Amino acid sequence: MSGQGIAAAGKGSGSAEKWIAAVLSAWEVSGQAAVSARGLAQATGLPASSIYHHFGDLERLYVCAHEHAQALAAEWCGARLDQLADVPGGAESLPALLAALIDDWCEGQRGLAFAWRECQLLVARDPRYGPAAQRWRTLWAGFWRHVCDRLGIPGTATITERLFDGESFLHMMRWRRSVDRAALDELCRGWGNWLGGTLAGPSPWRDMARGCAQRSAPLPEARDETAERIAEAAAAIVALGGVAGVTHRAVAAGAGLTLGVVSHKFRTSAELLGSAFEVIYRHNVPAGELEAELAAATDGDGRAMLDRLGERPGAEAFRLATSELMMAAMRDPALAPFAAQLRYLRGRTSRLFLQAMIGRDRPVGALDAAIFSSFAIGQGNAHRGLPDDERQAASLAETEALLSFLRGG
Repeated sequence: MSGQGIAAAGKGSGSAEKWIAAVLSAWEVSGQAAVSARGLAQATGLPASSIYHHFGDLERLYVCAHEHAQALAAEWCGARLDQLADVPGGAESLPALLAALIDDWCEGQRGLAFAWRECQLLVARDPRYGPAAQRWRTLWAGFWRHVCDRLGIPGTATITERLFDGESFLHMMRWRRSVDRAALDELCRGWGNWLGGTLAGPSPWRDMARGCAQRSAPLPEARDETAERIAEAAAAIVALGGVAGVTHRAVAAGAGLTLGVVSHKFRTSAELLGSAFEVIYRHNVPAGELEAELAAATDGDGRAMLDRLGERPGAEAFRLATSELMMAAMRDPALAPFAAQLRYLRGRTSRLFLQAMIGRDRPVGALDAAIFSSFAIGQGNAHRGLPDDERQAASLAETEALLSFLRGG
């Protein structure tokens, strides 16, 4: 298991530690939706009644698991800050450090990374996880404040935290290890350019990965009305309860069809999940009207473009569904083609928004679009579970702060 602290949680003399370790392991391997008292009992070799003896109920066990993961994450953050005692100051030091921290977190602390992401998903559906989500926010805000203070660039802390959130989420999807690492370095170098007021520049590794992802993407299949209805129902289930809820029986109920009809149209669970992915992708690509509006926007429309962020009906639900699919691709090697597509084919909408906001005289490249997409993903993750008006206000303020750097002040 990745993360020595997680493994250590199960080595204590008491069974409470074993339950916490089992939850953390389950989050890494299968996700919250697949966790059950019976499965945890099988993993620990303890009777399920022991959960209620130690924690009162399953929800309290989950909260305790998050608290344990947060304590271990705080230790990781403290150790990394200790290593920066003699850090070379200046914004030019940030890109290499940012890439190293993202890779270290995603590869060396993978179990903790999954715990963080599960909390971000849980709070979107259950307000009881609000305090746990806030503790994660406080942890990362403090860490990046200290990092940027030591570099002498305190004004970049919040926006860099958002990029770390978004890009570390994407970096958990494994495709080709060396290429993924090289593309990460390119993106962080581009981030440094943005903070210096220039666009990102060339990205040969990302361009190569993007080409491979395009060639591996399946051609969209023409579906009849019934099949499309089934696919929409599968996508709605992903948005509401996660990937684990996509079963033939659940989709049949959601679509108002018989189990036999759903099984005839989509024979396997993988086919059902693939259909959900296609629907979610379509919902996240701008509709023709919005795309035309963005393409025709003039250089004075920056604020108007910011106001359009998140306005599409159902946008938040489908962003949540996209996160669920990304996490499925992180866990299942069989979804590696999805991982490449999710990681390297993103940015179409972001590119249009960004171009409208910075003006036509500065052509936005593929790497710029990827940076803005990662930043937006980080915002969505960090603000999930907050009231709509609070989330919108925070996102707008952060995006304006970022654009002030990109525009050179």
